[in-house]
Amino acid sequence: MKAGTASIDTTGKLREFMANMMLAIRDEQINDTAAARIIKMAGQINESFYSEVKTGKVRIEAGKTMHELGKLPIGEPAAPA
Repeated sequence: MKAGTASIDTTGKLREFMANMMLAIRDEQINDTAAARIIKMAGQINESFYSEVKTGKVRIEAGKTMHELGKLPIGEPAAPA
């Protein structure tokens, strides 16, 4: 299975990508070696969610608004075109 060209630029897209990889493992579209690597990375789904919730809590405590879950930007925002 070949990864798409769409960028993974939010935590929600990261979780969606990992969930799709897990479905491909289930459907035997990915070999055992790749599956083992992907399964290891699947724990990152939970870590990203935890990190996002914790970031939101800190923002709220600082008097700012929390990003909608799954919309937390990863990296620097893109420069306006």
